[in-house]
Amino acid sequence: MPVAATLQRCAAGFNAYNEQMTRLEDWEQRTLLDEAAISRGLDALAARLRPRLAGRSVTAVPVLGGAVVFAADLLRRLPPDTALDFIRIQTYGDGTRPGKAAAADWLPRAELVRGRTILLLDDILDTGRTLAEARRVLLEDFGAAEVLIVVFVDKAVRRAVAIESDDCVLRLEDDLFLVGYGLDWAGAWRGLPDLVALELDAEGRPIPRAAPLRKA
Repeated sequence: MPVAATLQRCAAGFNAYNEQMTRLEDWEQRTLLDEAAISRGLDALAARLRPRLAGRSVTAVPVLGGAVVFAADLLRRLPPDTALDFIRIQTYGDGTRPGKAAAADWLPRAELVRGRTILLLDDILDTGRTLAEARRVLLEDFGAAEVLIVVFVDKAVRRAVAIESDDCVLRLEDDLFLVGYGLDWAGAWRGLPDLVALELDAEGRPIPRAAPLRKA
């Protein structure tokens, strides 16, 4: 299902129940990676990256704002002299409607990019539009020596442009609607420590639990 159609149907499903169901626990879901599994995945990712980055001048450039959680945890596992700056690419303004073509509206400092190896970090690589534009800006406009794309989740089923990750924690073959660990729904649930997939019905709408859990 096209990304815009899925987002619109999910929005309709959430809006239909938002007065009664405002907690994540109120929706059918399954945990893909819990906090411990994420930590192990980050350890393994960092172990693969360290030899590849050895002897290079490296700047980590997370994509604001979904990559912040992933980047903070990964950066602490990399050599401490790794520089840090940020880029922001606007594609989906509120997470429910497709916006204009991807374009950067927050850029890193040129001196931290030019001639350096850039570790371009994001929470998810799906359609690829965000990271393709970020990579173009860093290489063509800022003169990076190379750009390595490293993401928390690589979901190739959604790919709309020719781009691949250099490494990731999790590769997904299924088109799942994900929240947690930096992944959001309209800005919410980024701080969830686990990676959770919300169950969708045949129309692409989230499924409410028959008996929502409530605190006494």
